[in-house]
Amino acid sequence: MIHESQVPDLLGKQIPAINPELEKLAGLGNVYKTVQCFADFTRNLAGAGNLPAVKSCIGIAEEMLEKGNNTVKNAIENVFLYTLSPILDMGDEIGIKLKAMMKGALLKEYNRQTNHGGI
Repeated sequence: MIHESQVPDLLGKQIPAINPELEKLAGLGNVYKTVQCFADFTRNLAGAGNLPAVKSCIGIAEEMLEKGNNTVKNAIENVFLYTLSPILDMGDEIGIKLKAMMKGALLKEYNRQTNHGGI
């Protein structure tokens, strides 16, 4: 199980390029701030068209959603997916490619959030 205290190290080891951004965080012990940094990093990669790196980030988010404790899962569901939703919802080429990269629990959660009728 991935505990929220492990998230910065996990991200730093699997995505070395994110380390300078993580070091800027005042609340590195706050998993929600850490996941927001991760989501912003992923969104910027998508905007730059770096789809191989985005695919890696989505894979890491999937792993955290599947293996994380409840706090980590909540952060991925409510921060990571929320931050990427505008890109995913646009229906343009990048959004379509990003959705195609999502598998398993991450795609299921995205679909749950976007298909909820609210009734």
